[in-house]
Amino acid sequence: MSAEELDRKQIEILRILSEHVEPIGSSIIQRELAKRGFLLSERAVRYHLKILEERGFVEGHERIGRRITEKGLEELTRALAYERMGSILTKYMSLAYKTTYYPDNNSGDVVANITVIDKSHAEEAIDLIRSLYENGLLPAPYYMIIEENEEYRSVSAPEGKIALLTVCNLTIDGVLMKNGIPIFLKYGGLVQFLRRKPIRFVDVLDYEHTTIHPLEIFVYKRATSILNVLKTGSGMVPANMREIPAEAEEKTIEIIDKMVRKGWSGILKIGRSNEPVLGIPVSLDRFGISMAGGITPAAAIVERGIQVETFAPHCLANMKDMKKV
Repeated sequence: MSAEELDRKQIEILRILSEHVEPIGSSIIQRELAKRGFLLSERAVRYHLKILEERGFVEGHERIGRRITEKGLEELTRALAYERMGSILTKYMSLAYKTTYYPDNNSGDVVANITVIDKSHAEEAIDLIRSLYENGLLPAPYYMIIEENEEYRSVSAPEGKIALLTVCNLTIDGVLMKNGIPIFLKYGGLVQFLRRKPIRFVDVLDYEHTTIHPLEIFVYKRATSILNVLKTGSGMVPANMREIPAEAEEKTIEIIDKMVRKGWSGILKIGRSNEPVLGIPVSLDRFGISMAGGITPAAAIVERGIQVETFAPHCLANMKDMKKV
């Protein structure tokens, strides 16, 4: 099995095992994975451990725990070297490419963001999602809640928590890609709103040269003011910008219009060829599109003073499994 073929979750399991001298069990591995952005159930952890054991990368038993083998350490070294060659941009565009959403019948897999919160705040979070959608700050009016005793596509919530899944705007990118339109995801940042209209980007980070989610930085720095936008129309909203070849402008707008008719939203600005978008220049013979960030619900929940863990974007979810706000 080559480094390229190792599942990212399996790489992280090997990394966790390499950090422990003594054998550790699946419950400890599950907690460590959650800290690193992988919300797996114990059953899913055991499944991956079984695969790793079959390939000789780990040894031990469920009762005494597992430890990494010499072969596993060698494979981890190769895998990490390969992983460093990639970037967060590659991860995001790979997720976008995996979408199977079809606007015509409103079905298929979408890219989902995950926000983990205390289950006592579930209703408050859903009300916020509804308000964000009504104000054009959410890509789509759909959500899913994974309870602490549930599992969905290997995603589970810690005890006393819920995992709130919302639709990421990478889904729109995925639909465009599946229609033969190249996407160049460029920047994540903060957009200033005034009188309920997006005015300009005030801070941006380049996706291509970062190893962490640019929008998460602004959320954890408490730099957003989404609740102010909902209340007064003015404030800062996390957003991103992508570029598209000018020749695809007509087809792009046609597809986005179709999605808007299906209830999609969150498009802040579609620029013209070679013209800046909310103050950000675009490359030659391209036009830009800015969208409200998929992390916006998590940011709004943080502004309410609710503690969150956010994993955005994280996985795929099927539209038939989601509820409409």
